[in-house]
Amino acid sequence: MIYDILPTYHQVEANNLKGLQPGFVVAQMDVAASAKSTLAPNGMMENGLICGISADGIVPAASDGVLFIHYTEPLNTFAKGAKYFAVNIEDECPRLVQLIPGDEWMSDIAGLDSDFAGRIVEITSDKGQYDHDDWYACDELPDGTKGHHYMFLG
Repeated sequence: MIYDILPTYHQVEANNLKGLQPGFVVAQMDVAASAKSTLAPNGMMENGLICGISADGIVPAASDGVLFIHYTEPLNTFAKGAKYFAVNIEDECPRLVQLIPGDEWMSDIAGLDSDFAGRIVEITSDKGQYDHDDWYACDELPDGTKGHHYMFLG
């Protein structure tokens, strides 16, 4: 099948990104030249990356800085499915959404809670929040890929 030879990318299911509501979005900023090899190693920037901003452009997030999540909505015309979508940074600017305490999302990226310990937590069955919302019982993205639920604490 043709899908077997297409490249796949990380996905985000933006369940509650409050920054989208008031417009805390950075949409017209290039990836900094110094960050291209880290954030877009093949010229493609995947959804779900946690980033920062600087005078030079989009950069990897500093653990104590303002955090943004890369979330550019997939506009696939060839194949339906977020896993076939990433931003070609030579053709368009990625869209960053500022994380606000309480934001929740699901991604196939594992380990964000350890990369940003104390600021981002993964909601699992041993956390109290898990019992209050059956959304957390779902552990798959729409295409069946294993997902991780995250919450931004601040």
